[in-house]
Amino acid sequence: MRYSSLFRSGLFLLLFLPALQGQNDKALLRELAEENKKSVEALALYPSETRLAILEAAKYPEVLIKMNNAGQKTAAAFRTLIEDFPRSTQEAFYNITRYPGMTRALVEKQESPAAVREVLKQMPEKERAGAYDIVQNQMRTLLKINELDLTAYNTFEDLIAAYPAPAKAAFRQLIELPEVLEILNEDLRFTVLVGDVYREDPAWAIHKMDSLNLAVARAHAEELDEWKKGIENDPDAQKELESASREYAAEYGYDTDDYDTDDDLYYDDNLVRRHRFVEYHYSWWYGYPWWYPQPYWRPYPWWYDWGFYHHQHFVVVYMPSWHFMNWYFDRPHHHYHYSNLSSHFVKHYYGHRRSGTSISMGVGAWHERNRTVISDDFMKDRGRLPARMKEYGRFEENRQQYNGRNPKNPVTPEAFLDKNATKYPELKQARVQATDEIKRERDMQATKPSQWAPRKEPAPAIPKTEPGREPKTEPAQKPTTVRPPRTQPSVPADPKTKTQPPKTDKPRTEPAQDRPVEKADDYHKQKWEETRRQETQRQRQPATTTPKVQTPRSEPKPANVPQPKKERGRGGH
Repeated sequence: MRYSSLFRSGLFLLLFLPALQGQNDKALLRELAEENKKSVEALALYPSETRLAILEAAKYPEVLIKMNNAGQKTAAAFRTLIEDFPRSTQEAFYNITRYPGMTRALVEKQESPAAVREVLKQMPEKERAGAYDIVQNQMRTLLKINELDLTAYNTFEDLIAAYPAPAKAAFRQLIELPEVLEILNEDLRFTVLVGDVYREDPAWAIHKMDSLNLAVARAHAEELDEWKKGIENDPDAQKELESASREYAAEYGYDTDDYDTDDDLYYDDNLVRRHRFVEYHYSWWYGYPWWYPQPYWRPYPWWYDWGFYHHQHFVVVYMPSWHFMNWYFDRPHHHYHYSNLSSHFVKHYYGHRRSGTSISMGVGAWHERNRTVISDDFMKDRGRLPARMKEYGRFEENRQQYNGRNPKNPVTPEAFLDKNATKYPELKQARVQATDEIKRERDMQATKPSQWAPRKEPAPAIPKTEPGREPKTEPAQKPTTVRPPRTQPSVPADPKTKTQPPKTDKPRTEPAQDRPVEKADDYHKQKWEETRRQETQRQRQPATTTPKVQTPRSEPKPANVPQPKKERGRGGH
């Protein structure tokens, strides 16, 4: 999933989906898994009972599709009900729906303030005031949300009614893990194949998933230890990480007083986070708050996204989250102002390119987006890397400023670099290198065989001939259609008209031009490889402008879901 912060690896996929001779379905699945590394590891890291539910649900992808469609409709209906309230009130509505049964309990106990406050004790103290205000002043809207809860529940039960008991149990478990449902819906072709393999050989699939779970957990623990030691021994990068985290907190409204930093609340001896308030996710039926730029199913302590907090000293708990890494690398001024931190991230990436953790994913995605101007060599020179990252940050800031002044004619990174090459000597050299690297990658990809695809037979050898003599070959016969002769209408002869000899076509003196024959390499390439190459090329097309997060507007009212009337909140905008 786009937000899941820990996931992708090619190394461990070799354990999970080996290409077994004579079993092309598993070999094809392995190739698909290489394209879905993040999803595979994300699923493998869940506990064993959750992994079994995932495999069981994958057998019925049609249910996943229907659940996804129903979720989109109920989320749109929910947003229609609350969209006219202030942002803080909308957030309070979202928080209430995170707690199972809370909406119904508040509706039933609305006449008793003491009973309402008792129900709200499930929430963090800072959230209770907003929820209590809703009970006191927005009960009509809360009643409609309660009706929507019942509609979603009945819809879900109807969707799974006809399926076997194990499937029902699996979907009921996964509805409490919306991030898992999002992963399974991200690439349904992969989900379908996983379910098919599990149906054919459940013991094999379970064994491989268990093996992957152990391998990934062990590798992530080792990488975390390396990250912790590295950032603690790099004071410049550490200071810049603290500065970047404050900037992140200011942008997303984090309050460092929101959560305690008591050790026994947050992690045990194995650095496993545990907090009594993070267990409740946003509802699959209503989604996470619409103003979040990326999926964000579970609220976490304030330090979670950047992976550290201060408790007497700098304490690393985990690597920065996927959300933080995307935010950091999406803003070029970070590389200019925090060039040491950017270099630290890139160095860690080159030590763990295939690990699938948030840093490898974040840096790798940034490199791919800028592949035409950022070469591998640009990133590998550790001695010059901080200066290079600073130059890149200045380059992108200047380009964005230019595009801001010329919105009708924005320039790509390549075009801007061509016009200002002397200002950015490191990038100028990197672009030449990147062009050569991309060409080599495409050539290698074009000739890389698939482990599941049938091999092409070699072309027959052309027989040798004596000099001056060509081998006799049968001419290629083209299908022809014999047309009936045309019947010309009879015209009376004019005696005054001289008889002219019939016209004949002149013999052709030049040879007919045959259609060029494609090279065997191009003609026989498997469609699968061609599709992957096209996808890679589309991903490398430079964006003309840096994408901006658009604030969603009102969703259309969903079909087939009862639409209660909206109630305008106090102070709405």
